[in-house]
Amino acid sequence: MKIYVGCALTEASEDFKKMVAEFKLRLKTESLEVLEFIGLVDGTPTDVYRHDIFDCVGNADLMIAICDQPSTGLGYELCEALRVRNIPVLGVAKEGARVTRLVLGIDHPKFSFERYVSDDDLLRLARTKIAACQLQAHAA
Repeated sequence: MKIYVGCALTEASEDFKKMVAEFKLRLKTESLEVLEFIGLVDGTPTDVYRHDIFDCVGNADLMIAICDQPSTGLGYELCEALRVRNIPVLGVAKEGARVTRLVLGIDHPKFSFERYVSDDDLLRLARTKIAACQLQAHAA
């Protein structure tokens, strides 16, 4: 199963970026393929767009959108995942994080949104969604 973890980067704190990197590493240790975005340094803006949209969102079986911080890019990826690719998306945000009502109001059968308290809680939510997607894929 290929998983794409999307999140804010441009204005994100170093602590947030570290948390996301550790979360992705924990997913990888569970024999899951985690697709990696380019980030803030490598490539041109066009390279970033093509890689993140076509290689990551375009090849993912599941997207996990960490919505703790505002991000125009993450919003674009959410739309691409749901409206264009029609893949399952788990939106998550830490308890107390302000999340735009547009995301909270997404009414799409393949979108779910959950709050988490700790890094372990985030991993538990991801594992639950991954297991559900794997079951659905095997049933199809």
